[in-house]
Amino acid sequence: MLILIRLLIRRSKPHRYSKYAHHYTPDFSVRLIKLLALLLTLVFVSAVGMMFFEGLSFGDALWMGLTTVTTVGYGDISPSTAGGRIITIICLYAFGISILAHIVTEFIEHRLWVSAEKKYGRWRWNMQDHILIINTPNIDSDSYLHKLVQQIRATPELSEYPVQILTNKFTGALPKNIADLGVVHFTGHAENSDNLRAVNVSDASYIIVIASDYADPQSDSLTFDVLDRIQEIGSNAMILAEAINDENRKRLQRAGANAVVRPIRAYPGFLVRSLVAPGTEEVLEDFFTHDNAHMQRFDIGFQNQFWQDLICRFVISGAGIPMAYVVDGEVRCNPDPTRICSGDAIISLLNDGQKVTEQQVRTCLYQ
Repeated sequence: MLILIRLLIRRSKPHRYSKYAHHYTPDFSVRLIKLLALLLTLVFVSAVGMMFFEGLSFGDALWMGLTTVTTVGYGDISPSTAGGRIITIICLYAFGISILAHIVTEFIEHRLWVSAEKKYGRWRWNMQDHILIINTPNIDSDSYLHKLVQQIRATPELSEYPVQILTNKFTGALPKNIADLGVVHFTGHAENSDNLRAVNVSDASYIIVIASDYADPQSDSLTFDVLDRIQEIGSNAMILAEAINDENRKRLQRAGANAVVRPIRAYPGFLVRSLVAPGTEEVLEDFFTHDNAHMQRFDIGFQNQFWQDLICRFVISGAGIPMAYVVDGEVRCNPDPTRICSGDAIISLLNDGQKVTEQQVRTCLYQ
């Protein structure tokens, strides 16, 4: 019996991301306290009876009661009088052992219930200072979430934050590869204030609001609703939201988003960089258009040039800002400024409308 109890109450190894703690339901706690109190009362009454009928000290009487009710039965102390045996039968055999078995049953049932609640996303975690991901993509959500959390774990500033997902996508268990990264989930719609409170939006450090359908502008309306509800509840988190339509960016910012990005499903790391360095999303998004800042490649070879010198000459001559160079087909981005570089081409960041000639680049490379 003792071995069984030890196995049941043994605590599992704590997860390195587990800064959160779950709570037990009040009814279970009350039932458990009542049963334990009743069991201890029976053991105490038995001990008093052993002191009266058997002449034992309180310590020996208590020891005999505990070894009996737990069915260990060392046999070093046992009742020899009729009164002592009657007390033992009534308090320990008839009621004590049954109550202990009932306590163990209650504990097992509660553990099974808690396990099911966690598995199916119904458990309310008492989380603080966590990263909350609201919604999941409708398409390839498992793969995207796995890559996104991997990027979070690979980012030093975010690696130790617990992560929770609010979604109605996983009515069953989270995929194992996501759960293994220290992620828990709560099943429900984000357009519900009770669900937002259940995932502790007011205590989150970072909140990511994902557009479920990256091709449907109506997703922006749902995102706006979620942001409005978060503002109503109150949160000091850094909030990042996805916007399908660029015209809705300002509206989402007014609704509480600190950063707004376009959905780029192939690169979830884009969201993570925007979390730790707000503003980078606008810089990176500019690279996807030719209207503002854009990259241009110049297939001109050069030899033995300090990278910092190349940057200075390009900037001074108005040839943009060198971002990378190409050597033997390999692109080397942002090398160390003191590196001596040789390459077959150079890639420069140009402003909108900036025109750079090959001769201008040759002058910078060969100067």
